[in-house]
Formats: sequence, structure tokens, C-alpha cells
Amino acid sequence: MQTFKYSDLLQHLEPFDDWLRTLGLTPRREDRIHQAFETPRMADAASRAGRETGEYTTIAGEHLFQLTEELEAHDIFMAFEKEPSEVLARALGRALSGPAQPLDENQKNSDGRNVWFELALAADWKLRGATVHLGEPDLQLFRDNKKFLMACKRPASEHSVRSNIRGAISQLNDNLRLAQEDESGVIAISLTRVLNPGDKYWSGNLEQLGNLLHGLMQQYTPYWQDADADPRICSILFHVATPSDVGNTVDVALATYTVAGVVKQPTVGTKIFEEYVLDLKQGRLTR
Repeated sequence: MQTFKYSDLLQHLEPFDDWLRTLGLTPRREDRIHQAFETPRMADAASRAGRETGEYTTIAGEHLFQLTEELEAHDIFMAFEKEPSEVLARALGRALSGPAQPLDENQKNSDGRNVWFELALAADWKLRGATVHLGEPDLQLFRDNKKFLMACKRPASEHSVRSNIRGAISQLNDNLRLAQEDESGVIAISLTRVLNPGDKYWSGNLEQLGNLLHGLMQQYTPYWQDADADPRICSILFHVATPSDVGNTVDVALATYTVAGVVKQPTVGTKIFEEYVLDLKQGRLTR
């Protein structure tokens, strides 16, 4: 788990707007990420005042998601700063859109955070040492000379988990028809909005968060086992990223966890991918 002082986080993100300009994007104070930038500024000012007066101000609940999205913005910037591309520019242009608060999301304005999930997941993995690119269907992961095509979905609620899984399978079926025979597919599902629509924070530890995701993996298994999936779709992963006090050990942190499971029958691709996810989680890869 990374930790930053508010002032350090702000300093690391000072070049963010210049980076956007190099990608042909125009920084806008009113987009949701730039609104989120105001949260650490406010928190840093409160901390400075607290050190002088001895009284500290608690971050209000509506700012928790903004602060954790600020941490994700930091990771995206650090991961892709030196890899400009048209694909990245298009994805970022979409990802900056949407409401400042997740609770204000609806079907018409959720595209920004949907794409943000892809970018944040790719950035997290890249910073842990993975070889991952933005590309069809959404992400491409490489391990042991094997290529994994990843379709990423972010259900709006528990009621849409099944349709999102089926949508990812359909997307991968189309991509695998045009892929090399030894390429595999992975379904990547963000359960962040299902577990936390934007008005909660996780108060348990990371092991408990993992247990929750493993339980949901078992609960939702029928959603993909009876689907018409290409046999090369080898794995499904569930991912969550939420504000947390990590078992009351810090004021606020970005808690993330990923679990992976088998789609139909275990394959060579399944074994390689699950080992890769485990290595990433345990930090066994080097940058």
C-alpha cells in the first residue's frame, strides 16, 4: 500500500496538465479529475492549519472517492507519462468526463469512470512490473511470450453483473476470432460500484476484502459457466478499488484487490494468468 503526504502528492502531479497537453488534450478545471485535485489541496491546507492550531479537520465523506481517484490519477500519470499514444489520448479524453461524485453517475454519464477502470488497472499492473498495453478489446497483457486479450466491464449494480459478464464474453469471442491461435482471453470485472456506489468506505483489512471477492466469485459462477464462450477465454478476474481505513490503521487509503477464477476448464493460459496475478499481488515482478 502506497502512502503519500498531501503536499508530496500534489507535487508529483504538478506536470499532469502539461502531460495532457502533449497528448493533445485541454486541461479543464471543471472535469471530474481536476475537481478531485482540489481535495488534497484542501486536505493539505487543513493539515498545515492543524499543525499550527493543534486542531485537525476530518475529510468529509463526499471527498473520499475524490482523494482515492487522485491516487489513481497519480498512478496513471506515472505509468504512461513516457508512453504517449493516440490510444492513450483517446482513452484519457473519455476518462476525464463524468460527474465528480460516483453517486451522481447514471447510464448516460458513466463512460468516464468505466474507461478510468481500464486505465487505473493497467497503470497499477505496469507499476508493479507487468507488460500491459492499451488495445483491443480493452487491455493486452503479455507473459511468457503469451498474449492475453482483456475485456473490461464495470457493472453499475449487482443486477447488471450478469449482463456485463456476458457482454465481455461476446466482445472477447469477436476478438479471438481474429486473433492468433495461441492468444487467450480474460474477462475483467470491476465490482467497485457494486460494492460501493460512492457513499461508503471499506473498514476491514485487505484479507477480508479478498475473502469478500472470492465469495462473490463463487456466487456469480453460473453467470459465465453456461455462457457460449470461446474455449480460449481462460480466466475471469474481479477487481475492487475503494476508499478504506484499512482496518482503522490509517485515515484514508486506496484499497485495491483482485481475484481470478476459471471460466470453463483450466487451460495453460489459466495457469499462466493466475500465476501472473499472484506475482503482481505479491510484488514478485520487478519494474
